[in-house]
Amino acid sequence: MGAQTTQSLAKARESLSGYSATSELAASLFAAALGLSGSKALRGALADSSAEQKALQALAKGAFASLSTDAKALIGELVALRWSSPLDLQAALEELGIRALAAVSGGSSDLVGELLAVSKLIHSDPEVELAVGSKRAPANAKATLVSALVGGKVSPEAEAIVRHLVADPRGRRIGRMLMNAAEIVADQGGKGLAVVSVAKPLNAAQLGHIDDLVQKKYHRPHYIAQQIDDSVVGGARIRVGDDVIDGSVATRLQDLRMKLAG
Repeated sequence: MGAQTTQSLAKARESLSGYSATSELAASLFAAALGLSGSKALRGALADSSAEQKALQALAKGAFASLSTDAKALIGELVALRWSSPLDLQAALEELGIRALAAVSGGSSDLVGELLAVSKLIHSDPEVELAVGSKRAPANAKATLVSALVGGKVSPEAEAIVRHLVADPRGRRIGRMLMNAAEIVADQGGKGLAVVSVAKPLNAAQLGHIDDLVQKKYHRPHYIAQQIDDSVVGGARIRVGDDVIDGSVATRLQDLRMKLAG
């Protein structure tokens, strides 16, 4: 992520806080992101850092005339910012849509857990995973498949997020997209996301220990998500973003062998 995008994304998140978070706003932001996927020319024009802000806002207003009033106003603020890449503007629209749904959900559902559960569900069926990740299948067909798969089993907010992601993958794998969405949702709630891989479920004391460890290391509370992994022999492997804290017995034994060999 370039410096311009980092700064603009921070401003975009601040801008979102000035609007009422609704499912309609999220749907409009997702629609705008999907629209940019379908038009490389529009995507490039709206992210043109050499163009005047008023011209960019006028272009966006015309291109997204059918969207909600709040969405058009928010998109107008976004196109006035500077982005390192046209794709970054599109990613920002998607992120704000996810954040809006996280705000709508509030504490009424475990949105992070639902997104991770959907990822597990999709990966458990090779045929579903292939269909959802197909580059040839129409976007609406993949979104319909997702609704048939998870509709009624997860919150409307989780379903809306997954429907958008499979409709607009932009070369990303479904697992990575859902993990990123879960991280965004956790961050919207003021937390990080720590995925803990273990051989068997942790008890309350063990979870508390990991929670303390992660909070001290990253200086913020984290949502702790457990994943059962038969390859983890004792201990736990903790992933926070791109960082991995591997405290499994197998890894400690391997480290010991390397030290003895050296």
